[in-house]
Amino acid sequence: MYTYEKFNVRLLSWFLLLLGIIFIFSGMYTEAAIFGLPGALTAVSYTGFNIDPEKMRIRKYDRFMWVCIGQWQPIQDPMYVTVVRVMLSGKRTMPLPIIVPQTGRASRTYKINLVVNTRERYIPLTYGNRRAMLQEGLKIATLLHIKLLDHTTSEKHWLA
Repeated sequence: MYTYEKFNVRLLSWFLLLLGIIFIFSGMYTEAAIFGLPGALTAVSYTGFNIDPEKMRIRKYDRFMWVCIGQWQPIQDPMYVTVVRVMLSGKRTMPLPIIVPQTGRASRTYKINLVVNTRERYIPLTYGNRRAMLQEGLKIATLLHIKLLDHTTSEKHWLA
């Protein structure tokens, strides 16, 4: 079984925790419990996925402390793994206009997709920096006995 996991910062959780602390200092203990406990339980969270190559299934999950939320889904006919460069833009992804990084290294991220021969076409797995995503993509490709397509530059090429 293959497991990939990374720490996730959820601003709402930290906001609820801060609100709970403020309520404690104000003497409103019921409100502190209502807002602070959910914030404290979800402030430390991880997102990740598990791949079971024997049963050909995948589970994408969120983990809060020891509780995992996610379910297993079958991987039907995996074709290859691809690492794709994604340009960041606040205009298309955010509801409010935000300041986005200028064109350069900080304005792009890299995403791993598992391409399958179904109606879905691909299963998005994770994102991160180029080198780490290529290493993880290579691990997944060797685990599932499929190829890895490097699409991080303008030239596509197969790595494995």
